[in-house]
Amino acid sequence: MAAKRIHLKSEEQLRRLFMPFIRGGALFVATDDPYSIGDELALLVQLPGDKEETLVKGKVVWLAPARPGRAEMRGVGVQFLEDKSHLRNRIETLLGHLGESNAPTATM
Repeated sequence: MAAKRIHLKSEEQLRRLFMPFIRGGALFVATDDPYSIGDELALLVQLPGDKEETLVKGKVVWLAPARPGRAEMRGVGVQFLEDKSHLRNRIETLLGHLGESNAPTATM
């Protein structure tokens, strides 16, 4: 299984892609690749300010297909399954100072 690379350049980009409402945490991955709910995949995530990528295994729990006339990104939400590096906690720490936001995200 080839890992999908996600290089997050800013906290704002991370905020748009993080899915805190999914148990264990999840990230939205923009992709045209065909996935189904339950498909497992690995993510190599580089958080803003990190020099290294973090490997996390996950499964597809959200599908966002392309829709004519809609601006949303096509992709999938990937729930963290094996978060040995505590990626969710690191993301929440990075985003903690941003507070609540009504700005649009990739998923809602």
